[in-house]
Amino acid sequence: MTLREDRPEYEARVTAVSRLTPHMVRVTLAGVRGLGGAGMPEPGPADEFFGLWVPVPGGDSVKRYYTVRRRREGRGEIDVDLVLHRTGPATEWAGAAAVGDVVAFDAPRGHYAPPSDTTSLVLCGDVSALPAIGRILEERAALETSPPASIVIALDDPADRQALALRPGDDLRWCATSALVDETRRLCGGDPLAYVWFSGEAADMRAVRARLRRELGIPASRWTTMGYWRRDSERWAARFAAAGPELQRAIDEVLETSVDDETQADRLEELLAGRGLL
Repeated sequence: MTLREDRPEYEARVTAVSRLTPHMVRVTLAGVRGLGGAGMPEPGPADEFFGLWVPVPGGDSVKRYYTVRRRREGRGEIDVDLVLHRTGPATEWAGAAAVGDVVAFDAPRGHYAPPSDTTSLVLCGDVSALPAIGRILEERAALETSPPASIVIALDDPADRQALALRPGDDLRWCATSALVDETRRLCGGDPLAYVWFSGEAADMRAVRARLRRELGIPASRWTTMGYWRRDSERWAARFAAAGPELQRAIDEVLETSVDDETQADRLEELLAGRGLL
């Protein structure tokens, strides 16, 4: 885990906007160019994401993270699927995005990396993970052989279901958001050569990570967990700001240590828990 300079690296133009489901909008970007002169960024892992700068009142912008749902390299296009929440700058921008708008974003990166000896996949998450799971399954479908997948996706609205690229032997379950952690925990640990990918709310992610890392002791190479959002994001941000610059310095020190990502994550959890921020 390394520190990244917080500024956009690429620019693109909106060429299409479509409503996929009641709570998901797809924005197509084209004409991608690097602000330093580079062209379209190289494809990354199937769960690659980037920070998208979206405008807020007053002429400023804020960064929100989104999955690269699909690439069309020959046409220089990127599809980005955005979840529509009740409020928030990204939701407001997605609702008003129009062809011709120019957006900026940073270099995509991702974490999906099943080992070569993987015999099964466990892919779980809430609606925010649906774009990544959709792309993972699409890219897997292009392979001649691939392991079967157990998939659990939690939705608050059944109308947000999407068609996925399933193969014989796959098991897809849609569940309520409240059942996601239990459904994921149930699938973990059965196959020692499985690869587990989970993404969703931060507290849910920590519960799944604790199951994999502490309860089952599964090697970190066989799982990836990411917290895409927080239920109490506004209150948490206020508490974080109130902690002052000393906390940010402590976080930076952890991120600059030469240890693996999961050890860094353990130390960050300990640091934030000690400040009442978990």
